[in-house]
Amino acid sequence: SSGSLRLVGGGSRCAGRVEIFQRGTWGRVLAEQWDMQEASVVCRQLRCGEAETAYNPPKAERGTGPVGLRGVRCAGHEASLSLCNTSLAESALAAG
Repeated sequence: SSGSLRLVGGGSRCAGRVEIFQRGTWGRVLAEQWDMQEASVVCRQLRCGEAETAYNPPKAERGTGPVGLRGVRCAGHEASLSLCNTSLAESALAAG
C-alpha cells in the first residue's frame, strides 16, 4: 500500500520528521542519507510546495517506535515516497 505521510515535530504540517502510516500504525522513515531528493518527494506528496531543506536530525532526536520504511532513496522526481527505492521494515528485519 502507498501509505499516508505526515511530518511531526516541526511546528507546521510541512516541517518535521517524516512518518508513514501502514497497517494501522505510524512508523518512522529512515534513510541512509536523507537529502533534497527525498525531501522534494515528501513535499510534493504532501502538497507543501518545493522543499527548502532536508533535515537530518542527530541520532538522539530520530525518535523511537516502529519503523515504517528504511533505506529510502529517491531520484527526486517521484510522485510519492512509496515510489522511491525503499525496503519495508519487516523484510529488512527478516533479511537481517
